[in-house]
Parts: sequence; structure tokens; C-alpha cells
Amino acid sequence: MKKVLFVFLFLLVVNSTASARIIYNIGYGFGLLNSGNGFSKLDNKYYDYYKASVDFEHFFSKNFSIIGEPFVAYVNRPTDGVSFGASGLLRYYFLNQSSFRTFADGGLGVSYNTLLYPGQASKYLFMPQVGLGIEFNVGKTTKIFIEDRFIHMSCASIKEPNGAVNSNTIMIGVSF
Repeated sequence: MKKVLFVFLFLLVVNSTASARIIYNIGYGFGLLNSGNGFSKLDNKYYDYYKASVDFEHFFSKNFSIIGEPFVAYVNRPTDGVSFGASGLLRYYFLNQSSFRTFADGGLGVSYNTLLYPGQASKYLFMPQVGLGIEFNVGKTTKIFIEDRFIHMSCASIKEPNGAVNSNTIMIGVSF
């Protein structure tokens, strides 16, 4: 219950500072492309997490925007813990239709991680990431988002060992 309350309070505080289009996201992530491991694994153990974030999207044109994304994630396996931080993303919308439009985004994030992972010497991580998604128009101002994002997490060789953790996150979001 404490974890749910923490996520709710985090999202509420962040929402009160918004001056852009706000997108509320929830997602599920799992290990992907980690060297010598099977699908969804890290050190031959299953790796997965749940993520909540709020995107503050500022448009520079009809098709181009910049996003600030504070987030919190609860890591379920191989050990439980919390990761929180913020990402900055550039998003480009293409294939604009009346009922939907697709987008690609990419950027860099930073996070603090409470997990004990022996492959990483630091709990402070950098997170380059890229994603593809689709935005559906479901009302006059309501939009639904679905995105698949690849995230690489490491301490960028600031400390050794610098074991990378790669993951794929599937997110669903809504904007009013």
C-alpha cells in the first residue's frame, strides 16, 4: 500500500506544476537484449517492472515536441526495489490521420535505483532510450497513447563495474 500511495503522491505533485499537454502513463517493462541471457532475463533470472510517469509535452510545431517525463518504477524481479528519476525526450509525429497519428521519440534520462545489482557500481544511472507509438483521438480533447520503448540503463562508465541493463517498456497513456 505504501508503494501505491508513493506513486499517487508523486504523480499528484508533478501534475500541479504543469504548463503543457499532460499525458498520464502506466507501463510494464521486461529485460531485453541483455548479453548471454534469455528473453526477459538479467543474469539468467527474470527481470520485470511496473512504471508510472507523467509526460509534460511542449509543441514546437504540429509534428515536433519536447517532453519532460518524471517517472517511478517498481522492480518486481529479480529482486524488488524502486527506481525513480526523469527523462527528456524529443518526439516527432508522422503519418497524421484524422483518428490517429504515429510518433517516434528518443532521449536521455537519469535515475536513482534502490536495487542491489552487482553488475552496476552506482545506484545513479543514465538511460538513453528510443520508442515508437501511436496516439488515438477518442474525444474532442481526449487522446489515448500506446508506446513501445527500449531503454538502456548504466552508469556510463563513471564507475566500474558498468553492467548494462536493457529493457523494453510497453506503456499506455491518456491525455485530456
